Parts: sequence; structure tokens; C-alpha cells
Amino acid sequence: MTLGLTRREALMTAGASALALALPGFAPSRGVAAGTRVDVVGAGLSGLACALVLVQAGVDVRVWEARDRLGGRTLTDTSLVPGKWVECGGEFIDADHSAIRRLCNESGVTLQDLAAVDESGVARNLVGGRVREGSWADESSDRLAQRAARDLQRLGEDRLNAMSAAEWLRGAIPGGTGSPFARYQRALTTGEYGADPSALTALWVVTDLADGAGANEMADGAERYRVNGGTRNLVAALEKRVGAERIVRGTRLTGLVREGSRPALLLTGPDGPRVERPDRAVITLSPGVLRTVNLSRSGFSTPTREVIRTYGMGTNAKVIIPFSSAAWGARGWDAEGVSDTALGQTWNSALGEGAGSTAFTSLVGGVAGRTIAGPDHGPAPGSVVQARLALIDRVAPGTRAAARDGAVVHAWAKDPYARGSYSAARPGQADYATIAARPQGPFHFAGEHTSDEWSGYMEGAVQSGQRVAREVLARL
Repeated sequence: MTLGLTRREALMTAGASALALALPGFAPSRGVAAGTRVDVVGAGLSGLACALVLVQAGVDVRVWEARDRLGGRTLTDTSLVPGKWVECGGEFIDADHSAIRRLCNESGVTLQDLAAVDESGVARNLVGGRVREGSWADESSDRLAQRAARDLQRLGEDRLNAMSAAEWLRGAIPGGTGSPFARYQRALTTGEYGADPSALTALWVVTDLADGAGANEMADGAERYRVNGGTRNLVAALEKRVGAERIVRGTRLTGLVREGSRPALLLTGPDGPRVERPDRAVITLSPGVLRTVNLSRSGFSTPTREVIRTYGMGTNAKVIIPFSSAAWGARGWDAEGVSDTALGQTWNSALGEGAGSTAFTSLVGGVAGRTIAGPDHGPAPGSVVQARLALIDRVAPGTRAAARDGAVVHAWAKDPYARGSYSAARPGQADYATIAARPQGPFHFAGEHTSDEWSGYMEGAVQSGQRVAREVLARL
């Protein structure tokens, strides 16, 4: 998501202690006993960030990863565009994402500053059957933000939490659901949160809009950075710092058992089932994946089980099409836009990576992301690609001639080890991140879905991993 969230500010008091625990200077009040072992399930950014803090504190750590690769919902492709990188999962870093920026710096990984990239053209939005250029929606967006600020005070958080974003938008936008701006806002909301407005709590959308975010996102520092060379560089650096020998790939969690004060992990890998009994366990799997794990003997509380069973997940999918050049620039378009068509949200996949060949990203969410044709990660079906090229040509005529073969699709809701792109609270679920973060006996939880402040972001993944590592150290 790219919008700044005032719901974060409302939760800062609750999150302050967690943030303090994540600061580099924090140390547990007493030493860790020799031989103490903590197992981390999941080698995405949250799991690797957690493991790093634990290793640095002298803990014996094992990281279990179901995939044959590390990085979780980050994935860099360096073969689609020769000599360049494109991101197939998590991509952008805001200026105020301090945890991931600090982690990159400590790991010797540099960031690409998109504010310094000079790209020709302006944004264009294909909405309601017409191409609408530049700032056509700014005035309506400002009015909607003002309405959101009033409703946040008038209706209150509890009522807005119980309401769907679709319901609130219907009443807040003049002209009905079929007006161009209503269609634009619905498409923007679906892409940003990964969920259709009918399946999303209004509180998230209203507090975001009330904050006035989106009017000048780059000036506010939203989506300002990417990892130079791709998120794969950060993942590789973390693997080296944690120690590759501590990470076991191709081993999936099948069950959690609480045996008194200790956890038991039921795992299955190339050599068959196995049981591991560490002193503590950190679970970084998304709620969608945890639904596939046997929790009957976990001892989890009813609220925790309810979060795992029902927490909403975005269904974003990226279609990335290689081009021989950024041909859209010659037609006055910078490739950025929002559309109520199959295009969804769009941008130059290799922005700032030099002239020549590049790629075009089309991001969709909600039903469109969940039902998109093709594999979870692999070649995009011809019908998916051709439909997008036809739409791209409507926005910038003649552009499709520069398209190359080899387009890919990355549908995160289809990925069995992700089962969604990132958390997207349904009506009534605005406090689910807080519940998801609560330890359950010897089990601790990290992942962007446990972050009140930065749910849906790589920042939330990193910050939550560091938080739970300090939480574990304080209890050992």
C-alpha cells in the first residue's frame, strides 16, 4: 500500500513499547543460557530479521522455510529484462520506513532513491472508458479527504470499523457508484489494499484519507525507495548474517503442539515428518497459511484462533510485461496510473535503471487478483497479456509495438506458501493485528499482519521480526 495511515498514529501509544524493543540499543535484562534454542518458522523478511537479532544475542537459532528460496513475499526477477531487475512481490519503501532502511544500511545494501529519477511524461488514468490525464481527480480527492476527516469524528472508530469501505464510499462520493471518480477511487482502494472495498473495513480507508495522503505522495516520502538490485540483495545479505547453516529449506510446518512450557513443531521435508522441540518458537506465517496447519493441540486462545481463521488477506497479482524500450514516454505517459479495467495500477517496472529495455507492471487486487488466469508464479497466459497491451495502447497509442515476449504473472493468492499478498482487515477486524501479535505460551508471532503501525508493508515485516526477537530474549 502507498497511503500514509493515521490509524498508525492512533496506535503509536500501544506500539511505542514494541518499537523501543526493536531499537539496536535494547538488551535483555539477563544473559541467555547456553544451549538455549529458538526456532523461527518462515524465512521471509520478518523471519530473517528476527533470526538475525537472536543470533547476535547468542541464541542457537534454526529457521525453517517451506520454499526452496528465501524472501517470502519478496521476489526479484533478473532474467525478464537483461541487466535490470523487476520486483514480483514487495517493492517500495517509504521515507519513514526506518526499520528496513536501517537494516539495509547495516547489511551493506543500498537503496535506489526514486525522487532523483527524472522520467518523462505524466500520469494517466483510464477510467470510465476515457483517458484522464494528470490531476483530474485531485479536487474530488481533496473533498473526499475532508469528508473522511469529518466522518472519523462524527461516526467514530467503532462504527467505521464495523462498516465496509464500499458502504462508506457509496455515501461519501457524490454522483453514485458509476461516476468516473467513484470508479477511480474504487480501483485505487482495491489496488492499494489488495481487497475489494466490500471486503475491507471502512476504518482503514477513512483514516488514510483523513490524513490527506495521496495528494503528493512522493513529496510525503511514500514509495520513495527501492532496494538497489532488488530485494534479493537484502535477502542474500540477511542469509549471510544469520548463517546459511542455520536455515533449512524445503521443510513445511504441519502442526503446532504445546507441551507444558515448551513448543513442539511438526514439520515435513524431503526426509519425511519430523518433530522439533526448541525452547521457544517464532511463527511468521501469514494467517492464510496458518489455516492449513494443525493447531488442535497448540493451546492457542479463542481470539488468536479467530484471527487465524478469518483475518482478511489481499489478493494482489502482478502482470509484468517486458518492453524493448519505455515507448510510452514518447507518447507523454510516465506509465503510472489507476484504471477500472484489467490494468489496475501501473508503473515502469525498471524505473531509474537506465535507458533501453524495461518492463511494465500491471497490479490488480480483490476478485481480479484472486481469479487471474495462469500459475501462481510463471508465464502469463496470452489472453492476460493481450488484454493489457490493448489497454496500454489506448492510454499511449502505438506503445504495444515495443512489447516483447516473456510476460510473467505473480498471483500471490495462488501461492500455497503465501495465500495472499498482505493483510487486509475485513469489517470488524481493525484490531486483529494487535491480537495476532500476542504470544501464546512458548509461541511468538511476527509478520506484517502483526504490525499495528505498518501492516501490509515490508517495514511491518522487518519491524515485527525485530520486535518479537526482543520479546523472546526478554522471556528467556
